[in-house]
Formats: sequence, structure tokens, C-alpha cells
Amino acid sequence: VSTQSTGSFKLYTLSTTKQSNLRCHCSSNRSLLHVELWIMGEPKTKRRKISEDKEQNCILEDLEKAFEVKFNDDVFHIWQWLTSHHASQPLSFLKKLIDLQLCGPFQYLLDKDKSDKRWSVLDLHMMDREWQCPPEFQPIARHNNTLYALWRDTPCSKPVFVVRKESDSGVITPVATDLFHLIRLLSDGTALPSTLEQLINRSAAAETIKQAETKRRKSVVAKTFNKIGIVVPVDKKTELGYRPLTMTYSELDSMLRRTCKTDDEEEKDRILAPFDECINYIQVSANFHQVK
Repeated sequence: VSTQSTGSFKLYTLSTTKQSNLRCHCSSNRSLLHVELWIMGEPKTKRRKISEDKEQNCILEDLEKAFEVKFNDDVFHIWQWLTSHHASQPLSFLKKLIDLQLCGPFQYLLDKDKSDKRWSVLDLHMMDREWQCPPEFQPIARHNNTLYALWRDTPCSKPVFVVRKESDSGVITPVATDLFHLIRLLSDGTALPSTLEQLINRSAAAETIKQAETKRRKSVVAKTFNKIGIVVPVDKKTELGYRPLTMTYSELDSMLRRTCKTDDEEEKDRILAPFDECINYIQVSANFHQVK
């Protein structure tokens, strides 16, 4: 037992266990005023942080197991904020506020515990995809009929940024470093709730979208018709990776455009004849590495 005098009061601290202390405020005549039980151990804020980290790991692991790809923390933090502040309809809030309809992983989190929902692997991999969506493109939201997605260059890597796909041309453009940046971008002056503003400010990315785009551009090995390019590094040990085609980008583009403009099958075969050489090289390379 330890005591501490404070004016006409004395503070008695009784160590009962390693986990708790019983603190009694008594007057000089020993009459008990009140008793406090102090839990000795981690501060409440730290205990709350540990609990939040466990929840985050649980949700991200669930998503990664379901979709077979990795996710950044922004998905968890936005989901946590929505379910904390708008638990009854978490995906409706941003739709009403800035016409941003979250989809894909968020729809999965919303529906996964419903008894009538049974997701197959194909369902999850194709979730909210459209025509002209490449494998690297994972739909995450819609805004004004435009589809936004997380972009990964490989299935085992986390998203490098958020992209937008033009519905007509299929052109894919990087627009935001993460989902926080996307919400700020699409709010377009609309006042966001103060707690959401604080979350966005606290989670600001270390680099801008221009920096992220410039950094990735150094790894792009070939142009693509959707303009974003592909990142396929050559594995030095296996020698597997991207190899340039035997024709230029403009030659391939012209060939495919001419093919689309004709309905004559013989004419199509004639136009595509030079491409047979490319296909032969691809087959020879694939067979070579299978043998190795």
C-alpha cells in the first residue's frame, strides 16, 4: 500500500494484482469518498490501436483470400469509416453525397455474410468488369457512368494507383494515388463530413499521382491500345518475360483497324498474314521454355 497526501485528502493505492491497482480517495477521517479501478497495462488508445490492427488484418486477409490479390490499407479504412458512420447502408452514403458508387471488394464485404450470397472464384474475378477491362484492372467504383479501378501490374503486387476507363475508347488513365485521393478528387468542392476529411488528410499518400505514374513508366516494356502500357519484366534466371513483336506498334494498329473495316473473310486473312509470323515466334518461344 502507498499513500499520497493532497490537502485534506489522502490517496491510497493498493496493488492487488499485476494487472490492476485499487485507488481509494479518503478524507482525513478515513471516510471513503470513491474508489477507482485502474487497469494497469497498455493505455486505452494503444489497446484500441491493437484491436483496429487485428480487424484490419482480418478484413484484408479475407479480401486477399477471396479475390486472390493484395490490397492496400485504404480499402479497410474507408470500409471501417462507412460501417461506423452509416452502418445501415454503408455503400449508399458516397453515392448520395458525390455520386460515387463503391463496388467490387466493397460489395463483397457488404454481401459476404448474407445467406443467399454464394460467390464462386469466377464471380469474384469478373465482379463489375466490363468489355475492355484487362486483368490488371480491378473495378472499385463508378462515378457518372465511368468505371474506376485499382491497377496492379502483377497479381502478387499491391495496387500502384487508381485508374479510370473511358467507356467508348477503352483508354485507361491513372487518376489518383489511392481511394482517399479519388474521393477528394470526385468531391469537386462538395463538403465532406469532418471525420472523413480528417481520415483523408491523415492518410495522404507520400507521392502524387504524377510521381507514381512517372515511376511506373520506367518499367513499362510495351505500348498498349488502352494507352497505359504493360509491365512484364524479364526474369533473368528463366529468361521468361516480354519480347518485342516483329512489327511496330503503328503497323499492328493499322493492320487491326483495316481488318475491322472489312467483312470479307479472304481480305481479312490477307491483311493478317504478316501477323502469322508473330504468332509463330510466340509459339516457338513458349515451346522452348516448356522444354527447358
